[in-house]
Order: sequence, then structure tokens, then C-alpha cells
Amino acid sequence: MLPTSRAFFVSYAGILLAGAIPVPIYPPFRADRIEEYAARQSAILSNAEVCLLLTFRRAEAVAKLLRPRVRSLTEVADAEKLIEAADKAPHLRRVRFRCTSPAAARASGATLRCCNTPRGSTGDPKGVVLTHANLLANIRGVGEAVQLGPGDVGVSWLPLYHDMGLIGAWLTLLHFGIPLTVMSPLAFLTRPERWLQAFHNIAEQSRRRQICVRALRSKDCG
Repeated sequence: MLPTSRAFFVSYAGILLAGAIPVPIYPPFRADRIEEYAARQSAILSNAEVCLLLTFRRAEAVAKLLRPRVRSLTEVADAEKLIEAADKAPHLRRVRFRCTSPAAARASGATLRCCNTPRGSTGDPKGVVLTHANLLANIRGVGEAVQLGPGDVGVSWLPLYHDMGLIGAWLTLLHFGIPLTVMSPLAFLTRPERWLQAFHNIAEQSRRRQICVRALRSKDCG
């Protein structure tokens, strides 16, 4: 239960490396609808049999309201605090990261990678489990359809708890090694021009890099 932030990306990757299944849900954003929010999210968490809920400081109180509603939920933790603690741990700073965890080494096409929950407006929400093969098929299909290449960049305001933001934007571009600039949905909705400004900033950075490359080539030739 995290907003668009560094904590979301780190937490999602950590969950996969631990061999667990991430279940992204959207964070609370309206104080006058907390009861409705709690009822819906507790149904999602119960259906997925979630045991650990990662959240952020401003939503920690709301997250704790979900705990008595979900039998499987045994722990609620602030993801930002966990990351800060890991960053400060001396023994962790000395370890060079390598993707050689037992869970990662055992990954196959049938390995469960995500539990995505449709809106469920006509009934209780039910999670859809996606495997490694499911995700790769979708990601490769998107890449082929839009002809993604090494010179491309991405800018997205789509929510990361939604399949279009999570898979269509982040995981697809991650798979193809394409840089992605992300902004929160609220940042886009309050000022839509921020999305266009992000494209402009990227284009400007690319133009400056090209100028530097031409200058260096000219110097080498001279």
C-alpha cells in the first residue's frame, strides 16, 4: 500500500527476490471515505491471504485499521523505515548485490510474480495471479507492438497498483532497459502540463548530450 515512490520500487523488487508474491493496492487519499476504503482493501488482502502489509508513514494509522479485518495479516510495516534501516546497516552496505537468491535461482515460467486485483465494482474483488511467463508474454507483446528500441525513453503518471502502470509502463521498460520518468497520478491530475514538461526536460537533456558528443568527436578528429 504505497504511493508512486522509491519505496514502492524497492519493496516490489525485494518481495520478488524473497520469493513472495506482491499484491499492490492503492493508498488512501480521501479522509471522508476511509471506512469504504478499509472495507474494500481488507477484502482484497483477505482474498490474497496477505501476511505482511508495507505502507508509508502518513497511511500507517489507516493500515493498522485493516489488521483486525484480515486474518492472515500478521504485520504492518513502514517501508520507508525498513529501507532507511537497511541503508544504515554496516553489514548490508558492505555486501555487493547479486541476483543469486535461492528464490530467484528457482524462477521458471510457472513462478508466481504478481497478484493483480480488478476493481470488482459488481462484487467482492478477486485477485488474478500472474506468472513469470504471463508477464513476459505481455511485456514482449507490448514491446513488439510499439517497436521499443534502445533510443526510447518513457514518461508515465499511471498508478503503479494498476496493471497499465505496473506492467505496461514500469516492468515493460525495465525489461527492455529503457529509462522511465515517473510521476504520481495526483501530480498529473493537479497539473497535467507536468507530463508535457517531463517530455520537454528529457528532450532537452538528450539535445545537450548530442552537443557534447559532437564536440568530443570534433576534438578527437582535430
